[in-house]
Amino acid sequence: MPNPKVGLALGSGAARGLANLGVLQVLHEKKIPIDMIAGTSAGAIIGCLYAAGSDLYILASMAEELDWNNLTSWTFQRRGLVSSEKIHTMLKVLTKDRNFEDLPIPAAVVATDLQRGEEVVLDSGSVADAIRASLSIPGIFVPMEYEGKLLVDGALVNRVPGNVCRKMGAELVIAVDVGYAPLRSNIRNLPDVIMQTIDILSRQATLQKGADADVLIIPDLGNVTLTQLNRAAEIIEKGRQAALQSLDVIWDKLALLESRSRGTS
Repeated sequence: MPNPKVGLALGSGAARGLANLGVLQVLHEKKIPIDMIAGTSAGAIIGCLYAAGSDLYILASMAEELDWNNLTSWTFQRRGLVSSEKIHTMLKVLTKDRNFEDLPIPAAVVATDLQRGEEVVLDSGSVADAIRASLSIPGIFVPMEYEGKLLVDGALVNRVPGNVCRKMGAELVIAVDVGYAPLRSNIRNLPDVIMQTIDILSRQATLQKGADADVLIIPDLGNVTLTQLNRAAEIIEKGRQAALQSLDVIWDKLALLESRSRGTS
């Protein structure tokens, strides 16, 4: 008798998104099956690296050593201030430059079509390219050109892509929402203006469209900001704590689906 198909939706949140990694560690340790993964921005990075077979604990160690200088460089092109080429190179290495079709666990990534304002789900072709598109904060990172589209951060249209997991066939969707950083009172430069503006717009969009999930995990990240990679160990631990607190609900939901399946078989 087949087990219920479990989908994991990992949300955006820049540095706060590292909590997704802590959640995944606990689900892996407790042998909760993950049949498919959908991710946006930071969630796309962590979800796809796991789907590609990366070791979650090595990833955590790497995260604790990262800073933004490792990941970005100024470019001052017409469409963005920062190049994501360093991130892209790292992603190609960590995903073994795989295509989605070759992943051990099916995965999908959410980006935004900047010209049409529409959600774009990427689930074929280069995994690294798709992740790069999903994390490209408009105005800061240079958008990615893809099949005639200009793609930017998926958080503009779908921060926590539980609905994408549903479309992939998930019967139980576990979603991770890392919430929002406190709004900044000290706006110092153009990147601050852009980040704050996107954050405000995203908050308003979330009020109108909640996450499509059977189990919603919300790590308690308090005042962690979007850029505080120096707090990686703390952020990952908060993700672990939130996942541990959600285990009973997950097991109960799985048991209910299994009992329904037996009743109709």
